[in-house]
Amino acid sequence: MYRLHQREVSAAPRCAGAIALVLVAWLVPRTAGADHAGHDMAMSETHQMSELSAGIAVSAAQYDNPLYLGSYQSVAPAVGWMSQRFGAGATLALYHLTKNGLSVYGMGDAMVMAHATVITADELQAGIALHMMFPTGSERDGLGMGHTMAMPSAWATWRAQAVSVNASAGYGRALVSIGGGAHDHGPTPLVDPMNLQELTWDAGADVTVTQRLRVGGGARGAIPIGNGTNRVIGAGRVGWGTSRVSTGFELQVGIDGDPFTVRGVVETALRF
Repeated sequence: MYRLHQREVSAAPRCAGAIALVLVAWLVPRTAGADHAGHDMAMSETHQMSELSAGIAVSAAQYDNPLYLGSYQSVAPAVGWMSQRFGAGATLALYHLTKNGLSVYGMGDAMVMAHATVITADELQAGIALHMMFPTGSERDGLGMGHTMAMPSAWATWRAQAVSVNASAGYGRALVSIGGGAHDHGPTPLVDPMNLQELTWDAGADVTVTQRLRVGGGARGAIPIGNGTNRVIGAGRVGWGTSRVSTGFELQVGIDGDPFTVRGVVETALRF
């Protein structure tokens, strides 16, 4: 869907300030990126009528890996469509990236996705999804992969009264020659690292506290195929809203693979 030069001692205060601004910005559920390429909560719902949605996600993160130290902030508008068992969407993030003291502004890689619900039962729903990332972000600046990525996955959601459990498994691959003389650039970009080829996973649970409030948490990550880096991210989240407007906040922690140290994400979506 998470690298050695002089250290930027002011990165942590700036990132903490950015996260605080995000919290009061009234900005929705899941930014697009490699670590979010698995299960989407929207996939677990079928719609009898067509529905359009528009949203925006704001994030702020601090990272510290073998080559780079810094922080980034992003704003990512998104659009989506749902009809019965099918859905599609697209998003593109705009970043301010600081790496080893150098400040960079630019767009990240664009993402489009499509999904279908295959199984619908009283408590269980399951389906398939395809995410595609396109190289609109600068690979040199650490904002993009530099090539197209394809990420098919399967997802499932089980609900019982106030509890919802979800999981997904997928495969991500760069649409370039991986064998032979292909370059191994390690997990990139800085803003949402991926391997050239990897298995992805996502698991979590949510509890409905009131009609308009949900809390939950989970973990997601990736296992490289061939050369690469394992990636594991843990997260806690809270969401609130109505059937038309929903807002959520997720606090993420990089556990393995240096995707980031900490990242806060606030998202809001309006459904028509």
